Amino acid sequence: MKKTNPQTGKKKGKARWRSTHKWIGLVFSVFIIVFCFSGIILNHRRLFSSCEVSRWWMPSNYHIKDWNQSVIKGTLPADSNRIIAYGQAGIWLTDCDFGNWHDLNKGLDKGIDNRKITNIVRTGDGTLWCSALYDIYRYDKTNECWDKVTLPGNNERVSDIALRGNDTIVVATHSEIYEAIAPSYNFALRRLKTPYGHSNKVTLFKTFWMLHSGDMFGLAGRLFVDFIAVAIIFLCISCIVFFMLTNSVKHLSKRAKNSSAEKAERLKKTIKTYAGWMRWNMKWHNKLGVWLIVFTLILSVTGMCLRPPLMIPLVMTEISPIPGSALSGKNAFYDKMRGIRWDANLQKWILGTSEGFYIADKDFSSAPEKMNGAPKVSPMGINVFCKNPDNDNEWLIGSFNGLTRWNPATAEQTDWFTGKAPVVPKGIPIASHAVTGFTADMKGKTPVVFEYSAAPNVKMPEMPDVLKNQPMSLWNFALELHVGRCYEPFLGSVLSVLFVFISGLLLTLVLVSGYIIRIKTKKKSLNY
Repeated sequence: MKKTNPQTGKKKGKARWRSTHKWIGLVFSVFIIVFCFSGIILNHRRLFSSCEVSRWWMPSNYHIKDWNQSVIKGTLPADSNRIIAYGQAGIWLTDCDFGNWHDLNKGLDKGIDNRKITNIVRTGDGTLWCSALYDIYRYDKTNECWDKVTLPGNNERVSDIALRGNDTIVVATHSEIYEAIAPSYNFALRRLKTPYGHSNKVTLFKTFWMLHSGDMFGLAGRLFVDFIAVAIIFLCISCIVFFMLTNSVKHLSKRAKNSSAEKAERLKKTIKTYAGWMRWNMKWHNKLGVWLIVFTLILSVTGMCLRPPLMIPLVMTEISPIPGSALSGKNAFYDKMRGIRWDANLQKWILGTSEGFYIADKDFSSAPEKMNGAPKVSPMGINVFCKNPDNDNEWLIGSFNGLTRWNPATAEQTDWFTGKAPVVPKGIPIASHAVTGFTADMKGKTPVVFEYSAAPNVKMPEMPDVLKNQPMSLWNFALELHVGRCYEPFLGSVLSVLFVFISGLLLTLVLVSGYIIRIKTKKKSLNY
């Protein structure tokens, strides 16, 4: 019986690892580089907030048509004949038929990301206030422009702005509440107390999310993740360069054999130069790959867990926050605030958060209480939060889960479209109506519900070109690349959803195979 040489088996195993590392790394390197560059942009949204990308570079499902893509989030009457419309495309003055449109964005920071408006309110003295992604603004009637208003000590994104009575403005950031009262309108922080029975647990999904971005440890954490991303970009580029240099050396060596002595000498010098580049390239490829293997694997594994299928069990699992991280602070509402409204009937504030709805007294002196029987909102956030024009006791709550009529006093809920009890979508949190906006201010029309990818529920006039041609922010463009949604026209709906998961598996395989090759090579050198 023929015996198998152990050394031969080891060589074959190493060759398989080398082949896996080489070919998967080469083929997949372009996508990895895109992941890294887009991730760096996602980590510094405010830095890139003025940068834009034309939607015409994107697949057709990203084009603005039929009032989709969150162009209109809400409206506010300007006078008897005109209304102010706002949303992802900024602020516009139009007539009650949506016929003539006039730009009302003067004074807002440049860049479509800075003009994503969540709400507009008018105080008793007729002053307009709006909340944008990063700031709040007050309208100057004299100069016909928006003036930025500072929230003391705030460095977070703004979630919402609301009005109590005619003289009290309240702003919700992602974690805090600020209040200002007429006539001075000097904003002061109102710290929310910890709700009774509050659990300090956080979902595993949130933990992985913040680890993946580095936000778990603030700016320092994000910069470190950026460094890891740059290192991975170097690993990809050095892989491609090494492959090209190897093939160039082989080609030049063949030419040198069939050339004259003088030409062969020149080719040998070029080969020697290339060989030096290859040694330097491979030296740092190996060193960085081994030194950073733990961090690159964490980045790869946490990333693949943030999309289906692994994200679903992570969302349902809660753990204690990592000590010393941003999630372990004392603020029970850290990064959870999404909306706020004053309910005049209840004489209470209603707080919309990523964990449900809470009710708070008018001066926030008591701890907010969790509201039972509140609508379930999509993880993508609240898009509609307004009174039902047909029933002053009801609120309309709209998100990618649909549109719900909700009476907070009785906890009664009704689906706007079916008139039945709301049905929360299972699996992917997107209902048949992904609601992004609402208005009841159009003349002679029933209330209009706007959706993310479908036309509104009623026939609307043709969209003006000024709205159709609104760009996409660089941050949103990077997000679509990072999560793979923009590949849907090429990969199909199923593969595009699984794109991040499959990519994470392949990247992990490339990293592990490279580490194994390096360790085996080191062990072999030590044995000589």
